[in-house]
Amino acid sequence: MTFQRALLVAGKGGVGKTTLAILLAFHWVRAGKEVGLLDANLSSPDVPVLLGLESQGIEGLMEGIEPAEPMEGLKVVSMGLFLHRPSTPVTWRGPIRHGVLRQFLQKTRWGKLDLLVVDLPPGIGEELLSLVHLLRDKARGLLVATDERLSQLELKRLCSFFEQARVPVVGWVQNRYSGEGEIKLPVAKIASLPSDPQLREWRGGPLKAPLSRTIEEIASHCEEAMAKTAPPVTVTARLLYNLRRG
Repeated sequence: MTFQRALLVAGKGGVGKTTLAILLAFHWVRAGKEVGLLDANLSSPDVPVLLGLESQGIEGLMEGIEPAEPMEGLKVVSMGLFLHRPSTPVTWRGPIRHGVLRQFLQKTRWGKLDLLVVDLPPGIGEELLSLVHLLRDKARGLLVATDERLSQLELKRLCSFFEQARVPVVGWVQNRYSGEGEIKLPVAKIASLPSDPQLREWRGGPLKAPLSRTIEEIASHCEEAMAKTAPPVTVTARLLYNLRRG
């Protein structure tokens, strides 16, 4: 693979994972980095919709995959790029999902990337298991949660999963922060993102302060954490094997 680090953005559904993944990718590109953005949500791929990317049709999966490039320095791959309609359902079972993700990682013409940002589907599922295995020591986790109780419970599950899989978690982001109280979770909080009208209308342009400063803070923290030495990968492979058997 042509990158050294992959940031897996995870959390419960509806907490803003996709938006944060895109915002971070745009920030790093504007900072001069070559960035890949992988939409790993095969059943509900929303990245192309949010970025206004047109479908290439299923033919684009046949040989080497050409990523979409919404801006110079950013390469995007999503199942949504190969569906003729955004509403087309994808109902593949586990082995096919694993094969498609492997193809996205290994057959895409990524070029030389500084970083791969991965937008995961909700919770702990086949895509997360596959990517932890495929990316091995390149992977780091970034968790997203809201004030909502079930969102925080899912974050705790993800913390436990990443710990058992020996994938370092760089921290978590509290999205749509209400300003009421402080939430204690088993991983350090990087920043809080309040509800901001900018995000409802954002189409890729520069963000205004203070939101832009918060995204910069999150990005800087992730870069520092991802620069640390990776753990051994043999334990990860053994964990995934046991989970699949169970």
